[in-house]
Amino acid sequence: MRRSFRFVSVAGLFAALAVAGCQERDRGGQAGAEVRKGGEGAAVQQPGTPPAAGQQQAQPAPEPIRDLTIVLVTPDRPTLFNRQVDLVGAQVQKVSNDRVFWVGPSAERTVPVYLDDQARSALLQGQHKLQKGDQVALVGEIRQSPSTQLAQQQWGLSSQEANELTGAQAYLHVTRILIGEKPGVQGGQQQGTQGGQQ
Repeated sequence: MRRSFRFVSVAGLFAALAVAGCQERDRGGQAGAEVRKGGEGAAVQQPGTPPAAGQQQAQPAPEPIRDLTIVLVTPDRPTLFNRQVDLVGAQVQKVSNDRVFWVGPSAERTVPVYLDDQARSALLQGQHKLQKGDQVALVGEIRQSPSTQLAQQQWGLSSQEANELTGAQAYLHVTRILIGEKPGVQGGQQQGTQGGQQ
């Protein structure tokens, strides 16, 4: 009886240590108190406790979306708003004007793209006109689609295109465009136009 009690006690001790070790690992291996910089009277926070009122913990920025399929298959696109995009090899499926076009794997599966002033002017300076079938690299962010009326008035879209844009819930607001970019092209072997310049 006495040996079984000792065996259970030792086993219980090892189990408690294992649980504590797992919890420590999940917290990132921090031990003891964490002191934040701030000079005299710096706040001391125990690991695992929420920050005090008015203090925010830094959240790592999510990785940029590098695959257009992620946008295409997300049913609730508002969850993607303000996410950065960095796409290479996106295929232009339709061009509405020198600022708005659609990219995707097919004409039925597309995401609208809007070029900001800098990207548009670089494209115009390079005298390259986007066409269906062009391969492009795009850098920007996902934003909420404007209303149909705004898309027609300010973006110069037809009513059908404005409805498509609004129905997409989101669009790619592009700050940089490279034309002729295909997946797998190495940095020293880039083809095409960077921001409209060769």
